[in-house]
Amino acid sequence: MSVPRGRGYRAVLEEMISDRVHGASWYFLRLAELLEAGVNEQIPIETMISDIRSIRPGMAPLENVAELLTQVKPLDLSRAIRVYWGRAEEGIRANSRLFMNRVKSMVTISYSSNARLFAEAVGARVVALESNPGGEGRMWGGHGGLVVPDLTMPYFIANSDAVVMGGDGLYEGFIVNKVGSLPLALTSRHLGKPVIVVLESFKARRSRPSQVYRVNVGGIEVPLFDEIPLSLVDVLITDIGVFTSVDVAYIEGKFKETILKYASTTQ
Repeated sequence: MSVPRGRGYRAVLEEMISDRVHGASWYFLRLAELLEAGVNEQIPIETMISDIRSIRPGMAPLENVAELLTQVKPLDLSRAIRVYWGRAEEGIRANSRLFMNRVKSMVTISYSSNARLFAEAVGARVVALESNPGGEGRMWGGHGGLVVPDLTMPYFIANSDAVVMGGDGLYEGFIVNKVGSLPLALTSRHLGKPVIVVLESFKARRSRPSQVYRVNVGGIEVPLFDEIPLSLVDVLITDIGVFTSVDVAYIEGKFKETILKYASTTQ
């Protein structure tokens, strides 16, 4: 079986560890490249599992793939990840279209590829918070979005149809996303606007993250992620369906069932 040739294992791993901009969707797809490089360099599976878990401890897609490596050969899993990625994007785009004419303007935080898919699918005008620390929200400026200071969120939410955000992880009782997402959801609830979260099923994991990733801002360690209670989420859009009541075990189970099927058919 031929193995795709690309960057070295250590180069891909270091890129994933040092990244400060991308979310969990990017990490999931990068894992395909990491696994291929690991096969090329004959990295032991146990080492790959340990390395993957060390990239962002507790990040749902990383933990899910590390767990799957105990059941699936790395190259088969790499190819399954690429297939799943493409089909998940198609599913999210299709399910987002259900909100056509219902969400014509939206406020978002950070830069989520899934929030962008939603906006494109429904043709919504996007107002993006700068999303400090990090300022990833400014990336929306290159995609037709209006970028505004974080503290102006109440004004722009009041003049929008909904708050739409991505998510880095779906766990029992809460969603993890960029810090600032919790006040965004709370403000939206206060103003009577719906909160819509858009994420792929590969981010679902029942066990809670072992730790919260932190960054240094002006000499102060601050968490990079918020936990948003599911009670503040009105709609969850995934590649496998749209939910107003969330069963995390079901979504996680469907992901694992499907990716194992893809892995078995890539051989």
